[in-house]
Amino acid sequence: MRVLGLDLGDRRIGVAISDPSCKLALWSETLFVSGERDAQRRIGDIVREHGINRIVVGLPLNLDGSVGFRAEKTQAFAGLLRDRLKVEVLFWDERLTTSIAKRTLHDAGRKATKRDGNLDQMSAVLILQGYLDRLATLPTSSVGAVHEPPSE
Repeated sequence: MRVLGLDLGDRRIGVAISDPSCKLALWSETLFVSGERDAQRRIGDIVREHGINRIVVGLPLNLDGSVGFRAEKTQAFAGLLRDRLKVEVLFWDERLTTSIAKRTLHDAGRKATKRDGNLDQMSAVLILQGYLDRLATLPTSSVGAVHEPPSE
């Protein structure tokens, strides 16, 4: 099994892919997309190329945990992916991920600019690694239940 981690944006999508054992989130790429159709197509290509069984999408909740416009847009796009690609799509709370990604890149001596996509990639790695770490601590029977989308 392999899991795809996504940090969704309107123009850039950070992508991370798990190793086959689902222990590590691996730095992959940043997709520079022209819109939703382009994003769906390119994500679909990655899913097929790498044999992805599950997608974990960073959910940009407000700091108080509420669902705002951006999170609603993310949920809608994730629903389209689920329907189109026929894979399981789960959400992972991505609050403060960008701040952590900036600090991590800075500490590694890499630039954290929006233009080159490093920040989006690192955010995707953090989202996916958080999910994989949690996955490792759960009994097999409860894996899907814990990561369902928040109720509306």
